[in-house]
This record gives sequence, structure tokens and C-alpha cells, in this order.
Amino acid sequence: MTFAEENLDAFIYLLNKQPNLFSPESITNLEQLINHTSDDLEKLSTVIAGWYQKHPQIMDAQLALLSQYSSTSARGPGSSTLNPNIPKHQNNKESLLNAIQQSSESTKSDDKQEDKS
Repeated sequence: MTFAEENLDAFIYLLNKQPNLFSPESITNLEQLINHTSDDLEKLSTVIAGWYQKHPQIMDAQLALLSQYSSTSARGPGSSTLNPNIPKHQNNKESLLNAIQQSSESTKSDDKQEDKS
């Protein structure tokens, strides 16, 4: 698995499992950025890395996930997943945009629940 694949898998995982890290503004900004990026895996990974470097809390969570990939690098031949807690995703622009949209919906749902409190 290449770094670009690991980076996108970890980022999609973060969007799905920790949507509270992403503000509505950051989701909008991220979605616009990805919409203007080609569907090239390396390019998507580079754009994502540049984006999360500007968001320290998200970068810390992303780097923690990526370090889990590194710490499980002593896997056996033929192992398809470096870390069983981070599932392999379809690494493309569409999958990334879907994860962003789901995170956005989850963030909006959390905001509504806070309003009721």
C-alpha cells in the first residue's frame, strides 16, 4: 500500500468516525477543494495533506492514524490491511466526497442535538 492510499484511507476513516473534528466551515472548504482536484490518487493525497496541515486538531488525529499504519508494518506477506481498525476504502475522488458529505450530515445532526439541550 502506498502512502497516498494510507493517507486517504486514514482521512476517510477520520471523516466517518470522528466527524466532530470537522466544523461546517472546514467541511465546506474541504469539499470545494476536492471538487477542484483531479481524481489522481497522488494528487488527492497531496491536497488532503496540505489541507489538514492547516487544521492542527485534524492533523494530529490523521498523524495518529498514519502512525498506526507504521506500527503494524511487520505484517505477513499477503496481508491486505495494515491496521484492521482502519478499513480499506475505494481510494478515489467520489469516495472522498461521499465521506465528506456523510461527515457534513453528521456534524449538522450534532448541532441540532446541541440546540435542543
